[in-house]
Amino acid sequence: MIFLMAHMVDAPASEPAPNCPKGHLEVPLNSEVGSAGLMKNIASHPESIRAIAGDLLKEALAQPRLQKTVDCGRDCTSSPDSQVVYRVEPMDFLAEEDQDEICLTLEQQTQVNPWRFADQQFESVDDINEWVMKFSQGRGEEGKKLYQRCASNCSPRYTFLIAREQQNYRLSTEVKCGLARDKDTDRYQISTALRYECSLHDKVAATPAN
Repeated sequence: MIFLMAHMVDAPASEPAPNCPKGHLEVPLNSEVGSAGLMKNIASHPESIRAIAGDLLKEALAQPRLQKTVDCGRDCTSSPDSQVVYRVEPMDFLAEEDQDEICLTLEQQTQVNPWRFADQQFESVDDINEWVMKFSQGRGEEGKKLYQRCASNCSPRYTFLIAREQQNYRLSTEVKCGLARDKDTDRYQISTALRYECSLHDKVAATPAN
């Protein structure tokens, strides 16, 4: 009787999944607390949002366009140019039981799908700052649209994306509207970051899936 010995052949190891974050990678730059007080902002007081935002934006937009430390992952590459991310949001909110139902509803909706407004073009950081202040106060065409949608006492939270285009800046605006802020305080968090788009290396992207 002859026994045939079966030889087990190791299956080829599967390739590891591509290591690449979805969409983009952000590199934090700076963060400060500013006052939304009307008089402080009219006077451009050093503690006002207007003054702090101006300083942070000028600092951020002076950053080199390529950050050598950016790492999008093993199989991924970052875009050579970055956008500046500028965020402004209140720090103190009313308790949940004191929130209007519409604000709770908008909070859930805009967390998933922020509102987007028409892009704007500007020649200087001061022009950007001036438009942002007017927009956040409900002035101008886009500001009026914002306050029509973010009604009751609901509070908007802003994300502005700023890209350099030749001699100008392009500003894209996203807003989350939701929880009403505690108006006994006027503290806002103001922050900046650099955002890089991440994409698969051409060689990895061209490899067919098994």
